[in-house]
Amino acid sequence: MSKVSAATLAGTAGRRGRTYWLLAQGFAEAPSSALFGELITALGPVNPDETLATETTAYADALQSALSMEDASNVLAIEFTRLFGGISESYGALPPFESVVRTGQWGGDTALAVVAAYGDADIAPPLPDASPPDHLAAELRFLAIACHREGEAWQAEDTGTAMDWLRRERDFLDRHVLRWVPEYCRQVAEIAETPFYRALLALTPRACELDREDIDVIVESVPSFAAHV
Repeated sequence: MSKVSAATLAGTAGRRGRTYWLLAQGFAEAPSSALFGELITALGPVNPDETLATETTAYADALQSALSMEDASNVLAIEFTRLFGGISESYGALPPFESVVRTGQWGGDTALAVVAAYGDADIAPPLPDASPPDHLAAELRFLAIACHREGEAWQAEDTGTAMDWLRRERDFLDRHVLRWVPEYCRQVAEIAETPFYRALLALTPRACELDREDIDVIVESVPSFAAHV
């Protein structure tokens, strides 16, 4: 292994995967005190020196505030439905489905390409069967699972497999997530009325963009395999 140890790369993959899974929970699960507590635990202490410190701190503060509010679950449940339920054009935003956001209708080649990416990686659609496979939470969970498998490969010192997972992560970000999530989150944030969802919508695209940059850094740290990723 060149420059960076397999153990270090395994730890990095694990951290990246946990971030994706945490973000996915905010879009997939209806708000509740149990969810807020779980997210606070998963988030852990915020490092003020990290690149995402501003966005992460705002998210942590919003979580703490929601957990302390007596009626937060009810208020946020209404917001969750309004923002992500896709009820109507006059109430809330477009549903968080890649195909709808990118083409105006669900399904088609966009959704098929997402399903193909899952199948190629031998990962089942990461949300229940009733949920569209191109739901934002599903795409984030796919990346979380890919990072987890990458980490397992680094732990086994299987550099080729680890780099293959990095390729999948990079390609999925380039072909799917980064083509719609940043603009989608920006538009939905404009109508969000609660600190929790404003913070989630600010953190998510920034985390995805920085992770894409991190993938390039990781590839450069293993130069003997860079040409294959």
